[in-house]
Amino acid sequence: MQKHNVCPYYKNGYCTSPALDKPSDIVTSSNRCFGQFKTCRYFLNDGSDSKIGLDKFNEEKTIEQEIRFYPKINELENIVDSGCEHYRLIKSEKGFIAYCNAIKRVLVTRQTLLCNKEFQRCPYRTLLSA
Repeated sequence: MQKHNVCPYYKNGYCTSPALDKPSDIVTSSNRCFGQFKTCRYFLNDGSDSKIGLDKFNEEKTIEQEIRFYPKINELENIVDSGCEHYRLIKSEKGFIAYCNAIKRVLVTRQTLLCNKEFQRCPYRTLLSA
């Protein structure tokens, strides 16, 4: 039996469809739940073959997060750019801060300068691309 032929509302012998008031085993049928579930009146199709469960949370999404940093060591006096694909400049209230997606943290000003000049030799970058 292939996983994509199983009704997404079938859980441990019960139908958990939102069309029901509560999960029920009365409406489950192996013939329908394991094959022709799209013809069931309790199957609600949103019009797409969207992912369910944890699969839908594994997709890359943009989430606004508060980035914490120390202005004296993280804020840049001038805009510093880098050719690294993991480098990102973020506008703060008083200037810019550099963020590295490879190590998932804010860079101090010295690291930012290294990221600008020596990004080809960065060990984090080479580890992620291997």
